[in-house]
Amino acid sequence: MPAKSNPPEQPADAPTFSGFAIRLFAYLFLVSLLFSVGNMHTRLVPVQKAMAASAALGANLFGAAATVEETIIRTDHQALDINHECTGIFVLLVYTMFVLAYPAPWRSRFSGAAVGWVTLNVVNVARLILLTVIASSRPEWFNYFHEYFFQGLFIALLAILASIWTEQVRRETLAGVSA
Repeated sequence: MPAKSNPPEQPADAPTFSGFAIRLFAYLFLVSLLFSVGNMHTRLVPVQKAMAASAALGANLFGAAATVEETIIRTDHQALDINHECTGIFVLLVYTMFVLAYPAPWRSRFSGAAVGWVTLNVVNVARLILLTVIASSRPEWFNYFHEYFFQGLFIALLAILASIWTEQVRRETLAGVSA
C-alpha cells in the first residue's frame, strides 16, 4: 500500500479564503454604507450626462437619430433616462472591492482595479449605445435587453475579469517564488 503524503504546510501568515471573504464583505458593506450615507448618487450627474452624450453619439453612428437633453436620450420611439445606476457604479464598486480584498501585492491591486474600471466603463458605454439603437429600431426588444441580457452579461464579465486578474496574480506570485 502506497504511503499517503500529507499536503505541504502553509505558513502561519499565509492568506486564507475566509480572510479574503471577510475582507470582501466588510469592504462591500463599508462602500455601500458610504454610497448611501454620502448621497453619492446625487454626485454622479456629470457622469450621467457624459454617458448620455456618448451613448447618443455612438448610437447615431448606427442610425438611431437620438437627441440628448441633460441625462435623457430621446429616440423616435422611447426616451432613456441615464440615471446613476446606468453609470455602472455598482458593478465598478463590486469589482474594485473584490480586487482590494484579494491577497495580492498593492501594485497588482491598483493595476487590476484600473484595468477593470476601463474595461467595465467601455463595455457599459457600448451597452448604452446598443440599448439606444434598440430603443430606436426595435423598442419591443428594449426591456429584454435592458433587464435580462445586459444584467447577465455584466455578471459574467465580473466573473471573467476577476478570474483573469486572480490568475495573473497567481502566475506573478509563482514566478516570484521560483525566481
